[in-house]
Amino acid sequence: MSNAYKEEIIALAIILDFILGDPLWLYHPVRLIGFLANKLEKLLRKTLPYSLKLAGVILNITIVGGTFAFFYFVSLSIFKVNYYLGFGFEAVFIYFSLAINSLTKEGRIIKKMLANNQTAQAKARIRTLVSRDLSQESRNGLIRATLETLTENLSDGVIAPLFFAMLGGAPLAMTYKAVNTLDSMVGYKNERYKDLGWFSAKLDDIVNYIPARITGLLIIFSSAVLLKHPLKALKAWRNSSKKCPSPNGGIPIATFAGAMNIILGGDCYDKEGRVVKIPEVGAGRKELLISDIKWVNIFIYLSASVMTAAYFLLMLWI
Repeated sequence: MSNAYKEEIIALAIILDFILGDPLWLYHPVRLIGFLANKLEKLLRKTLPYSLKLAGVILNITIVGGTFAFFYFVSLSIFKVNYYLGFGFEAVFIYFSLAINSLTKEGRIIKKMLANNQTAQAKARIRTLVSRDLSQESRNGLIRATLETLTENLSDGVIAPLFFAMLGGAPLAMTYKAVNTLDSMVGYKNERYKDLGWFSAKLDDIVNYIPARITGLLIIFSSAVLLKHPLKALKAWRNSSKKCPSPNGGIPIATFAGAMNIILGGDCYDKEGRVVKIPEVGAGRKELLISDIKWVNIFIYLSASVMTAAYFLLMLWI
C-alpha cells in the first residue's frame, strides 16, 4: 500500500464493507483461495501420500506465499500505472477481507428467527457458521453457539484483517485471509488432517496471537463505554480464556462473557454427534437471552470503530 492516503484507503474499505457486505454477485477472492487450496491438497495427497506433514508445509507455503506475492506485485504494478487505480484496488481487496457487515447481518437474521420461534431455520442458519452438530441443542444452546461464533469471528473476521491491512495494505490483509482459510479447511486435529493440517493450524495460532489480544482489549473498552462489566471482562480473560480449545479464539469468547456477565462454553456435539467437552467461561447468568445477540452486534461495530479511530489517531501522531 502506498503510504500516502493509506488511512483514506482503509476508511473507504470499511465504508464499503458497512454498506455492501460480502458481494454475493462476485466470486469472492477467499472462495478462490479455498478452491485452489482444495485442488492442491488433492494433488499433494496423491504425490506425497506417506509424507503428509511435508505436504502440509508445501500446501501452506504455496497458497499463503502465492497470495502475498500476487497481491503485492499486482498492487505495486497498478500503482505505477495509475495512483487512483491502485487506491481503488487496495480499498476493494481490504474490503473483501473484512466481515463486519456479514457477521452482524447473520446475528440479526438468527435473532429474528429465534424471536419468531423458527428453531429449525435458526439451526440451519447457525450450522453454516459453526462446525458442530446442533440437532440436539436447546434454544439456549443455539443462542450460545451464535454468541460464541460471532465473538470469535470478531477477531478472525474483523480485527485481524484490519490489523494486517494497517500494517501492509491489501497484500497482508489477503495473506492473512489465506492463512485463516487454510486453517478452517485443514487445521483439524482429526485422523484425516492431523498431519496435513498441522502447519496451517500452527501458523494460524501465530498470526492471530496479537489480533486476539487486541480484540480482548477492545471488548473491555467497549464494555466500559456501554456500561457493562469491564472488570468482569478482564477477570474472565485472565481466568477463563486458556480453558478454551483455541489459544486465541478463547480470548474474545471469555472476555465477552465477562463483559455481559453471562456463562458461555460447556459441552457440545461434533458433526458425528459425539460429545465435545468444553469448559465454561465467564460468570453470572447462565440462561442466555435473544437480546444478547443484539449486544454482540453492538460490540462488533464498536470494536471495529474504536480500532479504526485508534489507528487514525496514531497516524496523525506519527
